[in-house]
Amino acid sequence: MQEGLAALTFSAVGRRLGISDRTVVYYFPTKSDLTTAVLGVLGERLRDTVAGVLDAGSVAAQELLEQVWPVLATPANDRVFALFFEVVGLASDGSEPYRSAVRALVTDWGDWLEPRIVAAPGRSQRATALAALAQIDGLLLLRSVVDARTADLAADALMTDCDA
Repeated sequence: MQEGLAALTFSAVGRRLGISDRTVVYYFPTKSDLTTAVLGVLGERLRDTVAGVLDAGSVAAQELLEQVWPVLATPANDRVFALFFEVVGLASDGSEPYRSAVRALVTDWGDWLEPRIVAAPGRSQRATALAALAQIDGLLLLRSVVDARTADLAADALMTDCDA
């Protein structure tokens, strides 16, 4: 989290946990296994954060954005999303294990979000869930590469357009 994926090594994890790097290798035989596990834990933490603010039952995409944006768009989560976008960048050229890890994360988020979102007539819940996920990720990317103010302006515009 603090140093990015380049610093994710067996010895760094071992030092951080106060155990031998060989113990880390026992549980995660390859760097791919270690990276995938780290990304999976981050995805679960974010899902728990989002679940904690969602209203009970299903929500429309605009309600989802209104409920989760204030929770996700915080300095505390900026490092998580910087790491996520680092992985997305590595995945975009087909590099493994990043490509498979990002696909798995997006699929898991889509699976989790699908039953929680209300689709417009004629649209599938899956498509609506993926569109909402793309919208939120796009806003978080703006926050990560431009600045928080720009992302907040865009989010406010999207939420206002949805209310109209």
